[in-house]
Amino acid sequence: MVRVSSDTRGHDDVANHSAFAIKEATPSLLALAAGLICYGIFFNRGLGLSVIGYSIAPAERVMQGEVPYRDFLFNYTPGILWVNALLMKAFGTTLMTTRVGLFAFKLITLLALFYLARRLTNRWAALVPIALSLGWLGHQQIFNVYPDQYLILFALVGLICMLNYDQTGRLLWLSLCGLCVGAVFLFKYNVGVLLVGSGVVGIAARELMTTRRLKQALKPGAMFLAGLVAVAGTLAGYLAYKHALAAMASHFLHHAAEYSETRSVTLPSPSAVLPAALVLVAAIVVGLLILHKASRFFEAYVIAALVVGSLVLIAPREADTLKQSAVALVAYFPLLILAASLALAIWQIKRNWQDLDNWWRNNGALTIIGLFAVAVYLEVFPRADFYHLVRVLPPVFLFFLAMLARCAPYIRSYLSERLPTARRSSLFLMATPIVWLILAGVQDTWLPQFDSTFHLRDNRELAIERGRGILVEEKQAELTEGLVRLIQDNSSPDDYIFSFAQRGSSLYFLAARRNPTRFLWWRAVGISSEEREAVMAMIANRRAKLIVVQDIAANKEVQDFIGTNYDHIGTVADIAVYGLRPDASEKLTVN
Repeated sequence: MVRVSSDTRGHDDVANHSAFAIKEATPSLLALAAGLICYGIFFNRGLGLSVIGYSIAPAERVMQGEVPYRDFLFNYTPGILWVNALLMKAFGTTLMTTRVGLFAFKLITLLALFYLARRLTNRWAALVPIALSLGWLGHQQIFNVYPDQYLILFALVGLICMLNYDQTGRLLWLSLCGLCVGAVFLFKYNVGVLLVGSGVVGIAARELMTTRRLKQALKPGAMFLAGLVAVAGTLAGYLAYKHALAAMASHFLHHAAEYSETRSVTLPSPSAVLPAALVLVAAIVVGLLILHKASRFFEAYVIAALVVGSLVLIAPREADTLKQSAVALVAYFPLLILAASLALAIWQIKRNWQDLDNWWRNNGALTIIGLFAVAVYLEVFPRADFYHLVRVLPPVFLFFLAMLARCAPYIRSYLSERLPTARRSSLFLMATPIVWLILAGVQDTWLPQFDSTFHLRDNRELAIERGRGILVEEKQAELTEGLVRLIQDNSSPDDYIFSFAQRGSSLYFLAARRNPTRFLWWRAVGISSEEREAVMAMIANRRAKLIVVQDIAANKEVQDFIGTNYDHIGTVADIAVYGLRPDASEKLTVN
């Protein structure tokens, strides 16, 4: 009889525990590594001049003591300005500071997405929304400081809190969810309002289905709203104290009415998506026929469809028609998934009308995720441009995974009646849309970052103080450096400049010059005619040392107006800079 010492057994237990821990942690480490690598490649590449003028230049004004709405107009709630103002105050007034901050936000968001996905499925399936989100990295300028890039984190954390409430019934989770939704409200008030609606609907649905009494939702609803009010009330109190609340309300009312007319970038036209849609429908029909008439060939057909569809999506640019149609079809993806899930939910509820409590136990988490995904997606709808769409896809990808996980047993059960390899075939079947979505994202968001030799296009470091470490294309570098040099050579740090050009608004930050107006750019929405006239009067009174205008025929009237007191001192690309005439400045000094 061989005896095993307790020390040996102890070492074996420790080794087994360590091996188990490593095995359990491997998917999360893969998600973290993928985020570090993918975001690390792009966090310091690209330059959106308009976004710098709209999000970073006003953050510097906040850092200098100005208050949004009172001292300058801003079309969103000020969360993004406060975040970047704090970062720049702590780490320096540079573009790199804001990029590192955004890098941290995006990485933590990715980990929150992984946590939610793992909670809904398993540790390996949780990598699906990670792969989808990294596949759809961002349209063109990946690390522009848009409010959506920050608020998604708080939306996902709020979703975690709501799911915890659904699981435990503890009202504290609802208060924490309300705080997270309040944080979203700080970045974009419209998304915050949409999430409030989703949260209230989710709470009401849970209580109605589990207790059959809607009145039971009053207390949970009040706890949820209390968290929101704590944040929104603090914001309102601060702005009222700074005499900016009325100005914010007035601007948002005008902005909402005007912006609703300009935001309608419609879904891709039927002619754009028709080729891919017809091919997809045909592939599904053929697959069903094979499954029912020649089931032994079904698995081979699914694999062939996966391979052929993938080859179409990675085809060279000469084969653009079907590929571009397939990428355009992604704009309809959130609508199709959300609409299909709503139809399925209505059908199931009708079938289980007498046992709604059980239905909610099985589908409550999925319902809550769907409501949060809808709220975030509706912020961009009906806009379908990929600049906006890509930023709201992570919650949709999470919901897509949850739907696949819920449908997987039914798919396997259906196939098992006809196939001996039902489990394997169902895996191939569910992997097909995931692979196609990832490849479509690679086509739209990754490949444009590379030239024909697969070198990154953005590889030239900006030679300006506030742009150190930022890599851009040569043409972009020449434009930006030329404009900054022109501004700095013809003005001092205390001088005012004003930009009519949207891209030129970045020069307030990049050239470290002051904006004497409440405008971030001239054509922004929600600006009254009286405010525009006040700017023209400021220019007529020669308060600005330099004026920046886009040199196009549409701006001929503006150029004629400023020509009375300003001389053209240089043009870089299509951006012209005008300087105050010496005699005019001398007269101003005498006065």
